[in-house]
Amino acid sequence: MSDWLEQYSAALDQRDAREQVHKRYIDAYTKLADKSASAISNRSNAVPTSPISAVRTSTPTAKGKAATIASDKTDDPLSTLRTDLAATQKARAALQAQVDDLTTSLKTLEAQSKASTTQIALLTRQKVDGERKLRDRDEEIRGKSKLVTEAQDEMVALSLQLNMAEQTSEKLQKDNKELLDRWMTSKREEADRMNRDSSWQ
Repeated sequence: MSDWLEQYSAALDQRDAREQVHKRYIDAYTKLADKSASAISNRSNAVPTSPISAVRTSTPTAKGKAATIASDKTDDPLSTLRTDLAATQKARAALQAQVDDLTTSLKTLEAQSKASTTQIALLTRQKVDGERKLRDRDEEIRGKSKLVTEAQDEMVALSLQLNMAEQTSEKLQKDNKELLDRWMTSKREEADRMNRDSSWQ
């Protein structure tokens, strides 16, 4: 929930708390104001039948003019008061409608906020699970990469050993051939000598 919404909710709570303390007075004043507005509306729609009205419709005398002037002076503040009261009631009704609309909007926003909070929590859990799986995959990849590197190193070492073994084998074969050649040469010479000594030639 945003800051302005929290401030607005807090202001509404404070207002409700203040009004709750003076609720009976506010209700009594509201009822009285409604009755007064209704009475004013009924009187304004009624046809005047007072003696003053009869005097006004007849030919005015000096006394009648004075009475009419006095009645006008008396009615002006009362009319103004009635007009102000009616305007106040109208403003109050408009404010009440505005408060009702704002309350509805607030409830809607609170419901949306709750739904958003639930969705955020779900997405957060999914994100945490995804990050954990990603870490597991990273560990697996690092482990396999290490095994591949070790296998490559071992293959290189075995290749070197094989090369050395092949070189050693070739050297041994060469040495063996040389030894065999010398032995064969020695045997031939010995045979020749024996033949000469025995006079077989």
